[in-house]
Amino acid sequence: MKKFHLILLAVILCQIAVILMRYLENGGFKAQVLSRVHKLENGFRDGVREIEEKHDVNSVQSWIKLGELYTTFALMPEAEYCFRRALDVGDLNLTQKFKFGICLSRRGKIAKAIKVLKPVGASKDELASHANLQIGLDYLRLEDRVNAEIYLRKTKDDEIADLALARILIRDERAKEAVEILSRLLERSPNSMRAHQMQGWAYEKLGNQQEARHSFDLSMHTSEMITIHPISRDWDQQNVNKMGAAVALKSSTEALEADDTDTATREAMNSFKLLEPLWRPAYGIQASLSFLKSGDPETALFYLKRWLIHDGESAYLWELVGDCFLASEDEAKAEAAWLRGQVVRASKTVEANAECCRKLSELYASQGNTAKAELYRGYHKYESGRLQWRDNKIREANVELSVAVSILKDDPNVWFALAEAQRALSDRTAAKQSYEECLQRSPNHGRAIVGLELVK
Repeated sequence: MKKFHLILLAVILCQIAVILMRYLENGGFKAQVLSRVHKLENGFRDGVREIEEKHDVNSVQSWIKLGELYTTFALMPEAEYCFRRALDVGDLNLTQKFKFGICLSRRGKIAKAIKVLKPVGASKDELASHANLQIGLDYLRLEDRVNAEIYLRKTKDDEIADLALARILIRDERAKEAVEILSRLLERSPNSMRAHQMQGWAYEKLGNQQEARHSFDLSMHTSEMITIHPISRDWDQQNVNKMGAAVALKSSTEALEADDTDTATREAMNSFKLLEPLWRPAYGIQASLSFLKSGDPETALFYLKRWLIHDGESAYLWELVGDCFLASEDEAKAEAAWLRGQVVRASKTVEANAECCRKLSELYASQGNTAKAELYRGYHKYESGRLQWRDNKIREANVELSVAVSILKDDPNVWFALAEAQRALSDRTAAKQSYEECLQRSPNHGRAIVGLELVK
C-alpha cells in the first residue's frame, strides 16, 4: 500500500511539473491576457484584443483599464481577476477602488463590493456621492432598507438616490418625508414624469386625494425621463463608443449631417461588418438614411426590411419606408406605408406619427385631393399637440389641438386631448365644454367622464 502511495505521489508531482512548465512557456505572470472576448461582435473583439496585446502586467493602471473594459462587456470573472492583479502590483486610488467595487457589485459579490466602496464614499473625492449611491443600491439588493436609507441620504442632488429613497419612505409609512424629497427633486427636474408619479403615490398614502390627483395630472404631460443609470453606466457607454461599430456609426452620422453621402454609406457598411454577428436597429436606420439621401431608395428599403424582420414594425420605420417609396415615385405604396405609420403608435416623445400625417397631407395636396389633405392636416395638428402636451408645453398644445378640433370635429379623442390641455391651463369652462363634446361622441369615454367631474 505504501508503494502504491509513492507511485501516486510521483504521478501527481509529474502532472504539477508539466502544468508549471506549460505555464512558464506561455509567459507565466507576464503572459498576454486573453479573455472570452471572442464572444463579442467583431469590432469590439478586435479592439479588446489590441488592448490586451499592449497590456503591461506590471502597471496598476493597465490592469484597471483592462478590468474596466471587461466590466463594460460583462466579462465579469476576467474583470475581477484584473482588479485583483492590480492589487498585487500596487495600491489603488479612490477612482480605481470605485471601479473595483462596481465590478464586484455586478458580479453579485455585494458585501465585498460595499466594503471596497465605503472608503470612497467616506472621502471628499468627486466620486464619493456616486459611491454612496452604489452602496445604497447594493443594500437594497440585500433588502437592508435601514442601511440603504443611510447611504442614499449621503448622496448629493442625485435623482436616482432621491427616487429610491422616496420609494423606501413611502413603503415605510413615512410618506411626508418622501413628499419633501420629491419636491426638492422637482425643483431641479420639474418635468420629471417619474417624480410626479411617485409624489402622487406619496400624497395618496397621506390621504390627500386632491394633491395626488394633481401630481397624477402632471405626470401625464411631463416626459423627462430620469435614467436609472449610475455613473458607471456612463463609463460603459463611453467605452463602447470608442471602439468597434460605434466609431463607424458615428462617422456615418457626422458625414450624413455634412451631406457627404459617399462617406456616410461607406461607414454605414463598415459598421455592419464590425457589428457582425449581431444586429441593432440604430445601424439599420443609419444605413437607410444614408442610402436614401444618396439617391438609392432600393438599398435603403433593404435595410428597413432587415429592421422589420429583426425588431418588428414601428411608426418611424413606416415613415422611412414611405419616404423610400416616394423617392422611387411609387405614391400608392408611400401612402400605404404612412397610413400604417399613423396607426402604429410611437413612444411618447417620437414624432413619427405626426410626421406620417404631415406627409400624407402633403401627398394628398400634391394630388389635388384637398379633402384628404385637410383631414390629415388635422391629424398632424392633433399628433403635434399631443407631443407638446407630453413635453409639458401646455399652451402650445392648446393651440395645436384647437386647430385640430376645428378640422376633426367628430373625433372624441381630439376633443378629450383639448379638454385635458384646457383643464391644465385652469380654463374650467372651456374644458367642461370640450369634455361634453367628447362624451357626446363617445358616451362611455371613461377618462372624459372623470375629467368632467373634476371641472364641474
